[in-house]
Amino acid sequence: MDRRTALLALGAASALAACGGGGSSEPPPEPVGQVFSSTLKSESNGYTYAIQVYVPQSYATGTTALPVIYATEGDALYGSGITPTRFDTFKQAMQTRGTQAILVGIGGTVMRGTDFLLPGATRYLDFITKELAPVIERQYRADPKRRALSGLSHGGYFVIAALVTEGMAGALSFSHYLSTEASYGGHGSTAAFLAYEKQLDGKPLPATLYLTGAGTGANNVGIIKPLHEQMRAQSNPGFTLVNADYNASHVGTDLPAFEDALKRFFP
Repeated sequence: MDRRTALLALGAASALAACGGGGSSEPPPEPVGQVFSSTLKSESNGYTYAIQVYVPQSYATGTTALPVIYATEGDALYGSGITPTRFDTFKQAMQTRGTQAILVGIGGTVMRGTDFLLPGATRYLDFITKELAPVIERQYRADPKRRALSGLSHGGYFVIAALVTEGMAGALSFSHYLSTEASYGGHGSTAAFLAYEKQLDGKPLPATLYLTGAGTGANNVGIIKPLHEQMRAQSNPGFTLVNADYNASHVGTDLPAFEDALKRFFP
């Protein structure tokens, strides 16, 4: 089975139902969407990624092409023991709001030290943009002009690296880059990271970067704020830069930042 067939041969759909009460007189809960699970082996780096795709309830009867949010570390747990994954948490946020978008959770958290940092980030970006996204857009009513890329910590750095890589090449794959609590990746220091991003000064960037951080946390104060100030002073035609802070922990910032991204960009 080739890589495209592997994803197209999706497992049986899991109807997602809201939790209901116990009274027999209550109507059965309404379904709130479906999740499809599969795997896809990357030709770019050889790793096989678990893929989860959530579509909203309206998808089954609708005809409109929907935006797609690609969430890295879809299999990451928000803590120890049995806790919701990043994909599950984002999916629940979209269900609560009734967001009309498709969510693609990309597994492979064990690969974060390779995939999110250069040079591995280039191969991982190729996997998402040249292998995964085309399959999603053939299989689902997905709008190729409305794609978002989301990442936390090293994943937040990867989102910036994707913007720099694609901005330097003059061809952006995403309309929205959602970077939460970004690290400075493998650059060794904030100064080196800023010098890396500075390459974008003067380049057209027809996209939105949502740059978010945790209040007075080390990443926000030492990395994200300097990055925001530098990018705000640059000239990038077509570029929209949005910055937000949250009174939360490093990981705790991820959900409120995502919920605000839904409100701002996917109402």
